[in-house]
Amino acid sequence: MTNQISRRRVLQGISALPLAGSFSLSPRAALAQSTTLTAAITGYNVINSLDPAKASLIPEFYVIWGVFNGLMTFDDEMNIVPDLAETVTPLEGGGYEFTLKPGVKFHDGSELTAEDVKFTFDRVMAAETASPNAGKLAKVKSVEVVDPLTLRILTDGPYAPLLTFLTNARTGTQIISKAAFESMGEEAYSRMPVGTGAYKVTDWRSGEGLTLTAHPEYFEGAPTFETIEVPLIAEEASGVTALQGGQIDMTSTAPAADVSVLMKDDAIKVLRQPGLNTRFISVNLRKAPFDDIHVRRAFSMAFQREAMVQAVIFGEGVTAQGLLPPQLAAYYSEEPRPYMSYDPEAAKAEMAKAKYKPEEIEIGVITWSGGWWKRFAEIFVAQVNQTLGTKLTVEVTDANTAYARQKSGDFEAGVWGWLGMVDADEYVGDILTTTGWRNFQGYSNPEVDALAAQGLAETDPAKRPDFYKKAEAIAMEEMAVIPCFCSNIHNLLRADLEGFVQRPYSNFADQFRSMKLG
Repeated sequence: MTNQISRRRVLQGISALPLAGSFSLSPRAALAQSTTLTAAITGYNVINSLDPAKASLIPEFYVIWGVFNGLMTFDDEMNIVPDLAETVTPLEGGGYEFTLKPGVKFHDGSELTAEDVKFTFDRVMAAETASPNAGKLAKVKSVEVVDPLTLRILTDGPYAPLLTFLTNARTGTQIISKAAFESMGEEAYSRMPVGTGAYKVTDWRSGEGLTLTAHPEYFEGAPTFETIEVPLIAEEASGVTALQGGQIDMTSTAPAADVSVLMKDDAIKVLRQPGLNTRFISVNLRKAPFDDIHVRRAFSMAFQREAMVQAVIFGEGVTAQGLLPPQLAAYYSEEPRPYMSYDPEAAKAEMAKAKYKPEEIEIGVITWSGGWWKRFAEIFVAQVNQTLGTKLTVEVTDANTAYARQKSGDFEAGVWGWLGMVDADEYVGDILTTTGWRNFQGYSNPEVDALAAQGLAETDPAKRPDFYKKAEAIAMEEMAVIPCFCSNIHNLLRADLEGFVQRPYSNFADQFRSMKLG
């Protein structure tokens, strides 16, 4: 049974350099003569926390994946396999027993034990932690230590995605050191965390970048590069400039506009594939005008998703008619949905049913300047205004402020999206249920909540997708959000770098340990 679990499939089918802060980039020496890899996080300039329980932004997880491990992980074919766990045994009634790999060392030299795992999970679940990742363990009743290398996770009945939520992905369940956390305190730990990963954080310059140093006692063997420099470069295009100029060795993302040209450059290796992500217009259902379903439906039919895919991401993606991406093949619905196609006359007719007149709608659509997000908002605003006669404007802020406003409900509309989510419940449960932590728009429908709960409990992979498909269909009929597109993911590397295996959730630092010169 353990072998079956470890091979479980979760996916089916699947110029100038404006930098954030003053992080200095100079031309790199020949990589063959260097023990340092410079791997830039591009398109972002914000990292708030490296504490897995507190992390919520994708650039935070880009680093966390190299500093920590989970009990489980994904292999190159997106099968769930053991990571810190050595064996996994299902328990009758729900949950699993895990035996840990012996001799695993934290960065401070202490050995991993079951107490560290229990402390990690108990802390994520504790209300006082206020972890955005607490939902991953919502059905866990208790974590019991059997002996120093054995623990049991008991659940409140069957819990289908539990092993997925224990992987070293965008989960927040990466294992931390109990002793180090208690000694350092939460704030210090969030900046200089002690994990079991191949690299440890040795310097963090807010808004500029980080330095990672190899963990020589890493349980899978010391990594090749002694140091990883991780500059934060706010603009993806600037990352390309830095790579072409020899200032960095790889990027976390790439500007879609440049992909076709870069693929012809023999000095650069371009990795690209359809991504596990969702891009949409988030609308606040608690505020005018989006408390009116007719406004939401009219807006959804007033712009061309196909034009967005071409103009915003230059064809590097596909249009969306829901939140579940095509890469979650068993959960993806190909049937056309009402209100999801550009239809100016139908949009005007729907708007006529609303309690608001289009010329009275004067609101800002929040975006930020990094990458293509500003262009995303501009195209949406221009097309809706042209079709309906509304007076929308583009409100540009920084990414951190945009995120804070979404979370607090201080917005009417904004471009939004999530990257790196690997289970259907992270889309439907987190974004569309009443208590979902990503449900910033305030949507609530008891039937959707019930279907999502059934999906969590259904362990038969042939039956589980039906619950999420039905829940998504209801929410899209009510236009809980306005879906737009799903984008490809990209990484750029120097041509002489090998060992980076791209996965559809846009992994990054988890591959540093296996990278080497060709």
